[in-house]
Amino acid sequence: MSELRTLHDAFAELERRADATAMGTAPVARPRRAVRLVPVAATAVAVAVLVAGAVWLVPGDSGTHTAGPPSAAPITTVARGPVPASPDDLIARFRVVLGDTATFEATTQVTLPAGSASSQNPSPPGSGLVVPLTVDPGAPTSALLGGTLNSAGVTGSFSLTILPGDSEPGAWCSFRRTGPGLLPARPEDCVVSTLPDGSRLATETARPAPGAVSHMASLKRPDGTTVLLHVGNQEDPHGAAINSPGGRIYSPQPPLTLDQLKAIVTSGKW
Repeated sequence: MSELRTLHDAFAELERRADATAMGTAPVARPRRAVRLVPVAATAVAVAVLVAGAVWLVPGDSGTHTAGPPSAAPITTVARGPVPASPDDLIARFRVVLGDTATFEATTQVTLPAGSASSQNPSPPGSGLVVPLTVDPGAPTSALLGGTLNSAGVTGSFSLTILPGDSEPGAWCSFRRTGPGLLPARPEDCVVSTLPDGSRLATETARPAPGAVSHMASLKRPDGTTVLLHVGNQEDPHGAAINSPGGRIYSPQPPLTLDQLKAIVTSGKW
């Protein structure tokens, strides 16, 4: 299975769910459309960085100074937004959060479009039409990563995105479709809980095909930001691409446990 197909399906599903949430309706199936992958080495990605600090103006000086104690360097702070604006930003944050737990290679990187400027669907009620929402060019972009991940000598696959949205974390459970060779998802495998800070956490372990295991953790923070992580033991970390098997199996189990996924998505280092 190609990485393009896997991320194509993931991106299409993100768009369907985002539109459905904004419109207050069930997800609407769309025809497939091309998804442009953004390799780091090939394409420059515009990154929005918010910097909170001070600009120090030094006046001209022609006098003589007496020696004094060295002054401390001015302290500046860098405030980063809750949503990484580019694949490079998300890769850097993921490495910090993982620490020594695992290493990864982001072989596929996608920049997701900015959020919609309107939450209303202007199509006539009952028409069945879905009018594309206007994209606000000033809204921040987000990123989607996919690739391989290794922990304690075990290799598997992963996908990761952090994005703004109103969808409940449980909506990301069973992130796949039924099809030939796929086992049905079990709703009882999806567990949703509320954390002390008000965040909503959903976790799921799925076995969509013989020998395939996929872990999912989705966290919706109080500010609406969603952290979504899948780790699997086969080529497609979701367990299966839409209507197709999930590719070859790397190992008997995913490289990370479900508890490790929980710790990652709830980390304060993002």
